[in-house]
Amino acid sequence: MTKKRMTLHEKNLLRMTWKSQHHSTYAELGVWAAHEFKLLNPPTKSAICKILKKQDVERNDVKTKKNDSSVRFPTIENELSSWVLTCEAKGVSITGDLIKQQAEAFCNVHEIPVQSRLVFTNGWLEKFQKRHGFTSKIQHGEARSACKDAVDNGRKAILDLTAGYNRRDVFNMDETAYFYALVPHRSITRNRLPGLKKSKKRVTIALTTNVTGTDMIEPLFIGKSKKPRCFRGQESQVLGIRYTSSKKAWMNSQIFNSYLDDLNKSMVMQDRKILLLVDNVSSHKLAADLTNVELKTLPPNTTANLQPLDAGVIAAFKAKIKKKQLEYALRQVNGVLSGRQDKLYDVPVIETMSWAREAWKAVSPSTISNCWNRVGIIDVDLPTLSDRILSWNVNGDRHTIV
Repeated sequence: MTKKRMTLHEKNLLRMTWKSQHHSTYAELGVWAAHEFKLLNPPTKSAICKILKKQDVERNDVKTKKNDSSVRFPTIENELSSWVLTCEAKGVSITGDLIKQQAEAFCNVHEIPVQSRLVFTNGWLEKFQKRHGFTSKIQHGEARSACKDAVDNGRKAILDLTAGYNRRDVFNMDETAYFYALVPHRSITRNRLPGLKKSKKRVTIALTTNVTGTDMIEPLFIGKSKKPRCFRGQESQVLGIRYTSSKKAWMNSQIFNSYLDDLNKSMVMQDRKILLLVDNVSSHKLAADLTNVELKTLPPNTTANLQPLDAGVIAAFKAKIKKKQLEYALRQVNGVLSGRQDKLYDVPVIETMSWAREAWKAVSPSTISNCWNRVGIIDVDLPTLSDRILSWNVNGDRHTIV
């Protein structure tokens, strides 16, 4: 669809293009603008001249204007504002974290000493958005609840069960869906962006850890393809990845029992007997008794309140993956062409698996133990002798079980 006039941020983009390409004539800029912004006709030379002479076009639609003298680094501020507008013009969704990282990148370009830089906090971001008329749009979420009596009774039953085990021998396992190519639900812009088709590319990740966070099992990835193209014919073990597949990329009883069998073998080798807590779903059915793993399901409808991994561990894990994804997107965003916005977050699945493995290792033992304590299914007032011995280990050694 063509139009007659440029929007304010399109005029700003024209100015930025002219600054970077001074050799371009007004006629060439007019042809470029007509093609880039889908104009009915190229702007005339006089129209281009008028736009370029207007120094404050990128701010003249902001209700509250502030003098540049109130901004510590006006050059960085203006470049960052133009960058956000460029992303908006291309339909690229950007988050506050991306803006803060791009601000750091501009500081690096201008060789501003670290000690002289602003600290790009959420407070700074809020003021930056206000100065330039940017807002963050669209946020959706879900709330979950459970019957208080069911939660209280379930907590007591699990507490009685875990009391018979050493804290380091009590584990929790949970799966989480990872939509690794999903565009952010919100974007910081002046105008609302048209929605992009949501990517359905997904893998399921199974995570398991003990109470102390000292024994973390390698993530298990479940995808749809038996042999993903990105593996290039190699087995997942050769790539250092635990990968399997199912028709819908979900956990099923066959994969679950294979997973438990591997865990049991590992515990036999370590001469340990452990308790593994899982949520109450049909795929978590034990096919045969295990010698060194006792499997117990959490009471129905209490997962949100009693499952440690659901109490913040998975959230911390996903936050670390998101940081990796943002860093990747930041490297790509300036090269995104109009009409290819959906490719900004389209990362090869093998790379996202690598991010996930790194993110899992980066979740701290304190985060894990705090989440266990939060759900109240471990007696925190009765540390065992081995817990005390572990606390004396100043090196805080952690083990990743294959």
